[in-house]
Amino acid sequence: MDTRGLSLKEEALLFGKTRSLVGIMTYPSETAGTGNLPAVVILNAGIMHRVGPNRLHVKIARTLAAMGFLVFRCDFSGVGDSEVRQDALPFEKSALAETQEAMDCVHKVTGTERFVLMGMCSGATISFKTACSDPRVVGAVLMNARMHLHGMNDESGSYARNRTLARHYWRIALFSSFRAKNWMKAITGRLDSWEIISKMVMGFEIGRLLSHKKKVSSDVNNVSAVLSSLSKRGVRLLHICSEGDFGLDYLHMTLGDKLKEWRSDGRLDIETIQGANHTFTLLWSQDCLLKTIGNWAQVLVRDGPL
Repeated sequence: MDTRGLSLKEEALLFGKTRSLVGIMTYPSETAGTGNLPAVVILNAGIMHRVGPNRLHVKIARTLAAMGFLVFRCDFSGVGDSEVRQDALPFEKSALAETQEAMDCVHKVTGTERFVLMGMCSGATISFKTACSDPRVVGAVLMNARMHLHGMNDESGSYARNRTLARHYWRIALFSSFRAKNWMKAITGRLDSWEIISKMVMGFEIGRLLSHKKKVSSDVNNVSAVLSSLSKRGVRLLHICSEGDFGLDYLHMTLGDKLKEWRSDGRLDIETIQGANHTFTLLWSQDCLLKTIGNWAQVLVRDGPL
């Protein structure tokens, strides 16, 4: 959606228990007229501040505001303009707490009680984890999410990552839309093909040694229970995967045969943007991303939570 020419109000806010965190509220367009929609909270992608990679968070916020959504894009402590925390709380816990404080802030300013969380990479993981624990969350948009369906168990995480990377390198080499370009780079010496091949083999071998039916079944059952719980609460999930990112392979590796079932019954929406890299660097891929999010948001406007 082209937001040029629209009159959108944006406001900087301090939030959190010590008012040391910073966020930008983008208010919905007065002409949208879509009623009582959930607010959207956009979380940091790694250490990138609230504008997002390639200013994507700004573009997403303004696109959704033009559709009638209130959008709050914020910085975790120690990122952007937010101050560093003075305690020793680990990031996994502080990020969840600060996400909830962001929702508290939006509620205090606007009265909104329902939220859609959105993030890329680590921001996607925090969005998912918060959705699992906070009943105010009715939806989440997870861009290039990685490892978010697993716990912090070292063996489980190591198994998942190695199998994912093995699948990723095979897919990129043999089935991706840019495989010809990569092979040309390998032939002309601009790509370390032996390093990639070794990673493919190593990932397969380690994954094979670590894997067994009981473990795989346990992982799938745990994920199924989490997704079923979110579905019963009416939470809508959208996974957006770049073709060049291994988050797509992670979903296939983790969910296996269940992936098709969960997509068909509405527990998971998954969209792949062909040719895009991890941070959607090219403008055409950003346009595809905005269109994908906009189409999903229109369903939310029309149908509400699940």
